[in-house]
Amino acid sequence: MNKYFRCLILLAFFASSSFASEIMIAPLAVYDGNGDKISAPSNPSEELHREFKTHWFEGLINFHCLDQSRTMVPVTIIDANKICVKESADYLIYGYIKKNENSWQAEIKLFSYSEKKIIREFFASDGIDHYERMLSVLSGNILCGIEEVTGLDQDKLIEEKIRPMEFRILASIFYWNPVDNGWGKTILGMAGLNTGFELYPAQSLKIRNSKLFDYSLRFNLAWEIAKNKKNTYPLLMNTIEMVLPFLVHVHFDDSNSLYGGTGFGYEIEMMKIKPKYEKEQFMYQGIFLIEGVFGYEYRLNDSVNLFTELVVDKHLSDEGFIAVKSCLGASFRILNKKKGNQNEAI
Repeated sequence: MNKYFRCLILLAFFASSSFASEIMIAPLAVYDGNGDKISAPSNPSEELHREFKTHWFEGLINFHCLDQSRTMVPVTIIDANKICVKESADYLIYGYIKKNENSWQAEIKLFSYSEKKIIREFFASDGIDHYERMLSVLSGNILCGIEEVTGLDQDKLIEEKIRPMEFRILASIFYWNPVDNGWGKTILGMAGLNTGFELYPAQSLKIRNSKLFDYSLRFNLAWEIAKNKKNTYPLLMNTIEMVLPFLVHVHFDDSNSLYGGTGFGYEIEMMKIKPKYEKEQFMYQGIFLIEGVFGYEYRLNDSVNLFTELVVDKHLSDEGFIAVKSCLGASFRILNKKKGNQNEAI
């Protein structure tokens, strides 16, 4: 049964990639007026990739920049086809940039693997002092061509303003410590483990100044351990914590985002203590808490996000304390419900 379940997961993982068009950006050759290879002020492939990632296509188009050290510079459609086969790409962007005495010129091609031909060509030029501006114009031309070829109009996607539902599993480790004068003098927080899930409901997109805003709901289940500080009586505390925070995310591009939010939780504390001249005692209590979260998230690929966050817990009891946690973790997408009842499962 376990082997069968693993096979289903793997099949679903590979099937999920079929819903998005994969567009690879090959290393671009840079020549001078004599046809000799030279260096550009910056890597043009990486610059185009960075510009493409700031545009939103609801996950229906994935852009990838191929490693220049492991990928040849394609010259012919035969080269382009070989790269598409190797990288499982639907399209390949390739071409060259030429530095003349007084200007920069670019000629870029869009190769379609399914049609086995070049389906679009793009040109741009600018003065010798305006390399970055030339690349910006070039990227705009390429994006317009991609919208025409794929039938995805970015402006219309934004106007529709619908983000598909997404479900993610979380796992993180953290260091924590109480910071108030009471418990902070007695307890030394050590470590903790956290797991849970995060749900992005289907929601309206909000885009302001090229930044995308959305929200999510989390359920966190954490285990924490702490011991006594030096020169205090022996103490060992284990804690089980459940929290439901509401988070707002600000996406700066396809990879980088900040988020913050707050929520309520419940905590069960179990302590073994041995005050001086007394027998060891076992104590436990359940208390409510308020949690604040602020974090940074990096999208590693379509399925995995890495995050680091700062968490502050305020325990709501007469002897409750404030705890600060520094967390490192990852989230894994297991469901992305798209329009037309198409689901991606991993």
